[in-house]
Amino acid sequence: MKNLGLKSGIEIHQQLNTGKLFSRCQSRLVSTNPDFIVKRRLRALAGEMGVIDIAAAHAAEKGLTYFYEVHNNNTSLVELDEEPPELINTEALDTVLLVCKMLNCRIIPYIKVMRKTVVDGSNTSGFQRTCLVGIDGYIETSNGRVSIDTVVLEEDSARRTSETKDTVTYRLDRLGIPLIEIATGPDMKTAEQVQEVAKKLGTILRSTGKVIRGLGTIRQDVNISIKGHARVELKGVQDLQQIPKISEIEAKRQKAEIDMARKTESHVRNVKEDLTSKFLRPMPGSARMYPETDHPIIKVDMDRVKEMKLPELIPGRIKRYKKLGLNTELAERMADSRKNEVFDRAMIKQKLNPTLVATTLLSTEKEIKRKLKLESGRFPEEFYSRLFKLLDHAEITKESISKVMERFMTGEDFDDIVKNYKPISDVELRKIVKENYDKELPHGALIGKIMSVVAGKADGKKVAKLISELKR
Repeated sequence: MKNLGLKSGIEIHQQLNTGKLFSRCQSRLVSTNPDFIVKRRLRALAGEMGVIDIAAAHAAEKGLTYFYEVHNNNTSLVELDEEPPELINTEALDTVLLVCKMLNCRIIPYIKVMRKTVVDGSNTSGFQRTCLVGIDGYIETSNGRVSIDTVVLEEDSARRTSETKDTVTYRLDRLGIPLIEIATGPDMKTAEQVQEVAKKLGTILRSTGKVIRGLGTIRQDVNISIKGHARVELKGVQDLQQIPKISEIEAKRQKAEIDMARKTESHVRNVKEDLTSKFLRPMPGSARMYPETDHPIIKVDMDRVKEMKLPELIPGRIKRYKKLGLNTELAERMADSRKNEVFDRAMIKQKLNPTLVATTLLSTEKEIKRKLKLESGRFPEEFYSRLFKLLDHAEITKESISKVMERFMTGEDFDDIVKNYKPISDVELRKIVKENYDKELPHGALIGKIMSVVAGKADGKKVAKLISELKR
């Protein structure tokens, strides 16, 4: 593709785990039936310059009817467009300011929330609230510096659940979730470099500890043009491993258009399952933007931004965790986990086995949820802090961890639970081992038998040692 004069850039859209941007609702998707449904029609309006945006006009011409599924527990009147927005979520804004620092951006000192016209039904209001936070940044790659044109904070759209010839149904649980958008310059000459930049930006975002994880929480749009062809934006690039193939297919499509002497114009295409693409809409222009009059201008405290401490990047965490004694797999999982701060605090305050702590945080919780058939719910940081403190002071044993966690997850009080798992004395343990000793049982089976009797109140190594002494 080098011979085709490829130029490429990428836009990363990542959801933030901070609550919704202009209401106080949770950033959480739901699968239950909606509490009620709203029916709407949308039309394109002129922006600040008195011109109707071409992309908005294209969507409005379809004349579709839109239905919106509403859940009372995570949708407010703001998302329904029945009341003005609340003040911007400061945690979300602080996260974006921090990312701007990490990307060497120039931060906008006075931030103005804008309305971006969107009439495809994905916003109940017919517009998306968005604000420019940082410009003129850069990151270093193996192929040189790549510019960061803009860093934007905006609302995520509603999610489409079904459609017919004349209607589209959306669910409003996703609408309003904070979304950080990072747009690079068209500096990349190979698809492999685009892939590298996408991975690096994803690592930077995850390193903040403020992003939502899981399928659909991060989306990539790839901008591609070859010599003699206008820029094309490819939406729906989910898998970074597919970027080289998608880029190759699009470059060949553009080359075919040039060979056929077709007039080329910038437009947006949607990537299909087979990695080819189809026309989605014309490329939107500046006419779609106009000020949000219901939200004040935000003055950024530049002194506070300067004092923001940059987070440790995930590759650095991996190296540090391996030095602590975690194997490579566990170090990588722990470094990329939202529980890495809990792990770090446990390592500072207690002298515990790092592998035990990491396994408890990463695996035990999942195993308990699977056992209890729980889809949601998590252990608060305070739970882990108290658990590891008791473990460090030998007030519980590591064998009781899963039992304590399971009972806590079913709703029992922490203090009442741990009373049942105070370690038994060495004298009492020796007595139990003698009473249950059976020389006919294999060593492993005998350990299992006695461990079931002590029910998490004794260390397995002690039990094994006492059994070995009796066998002599």
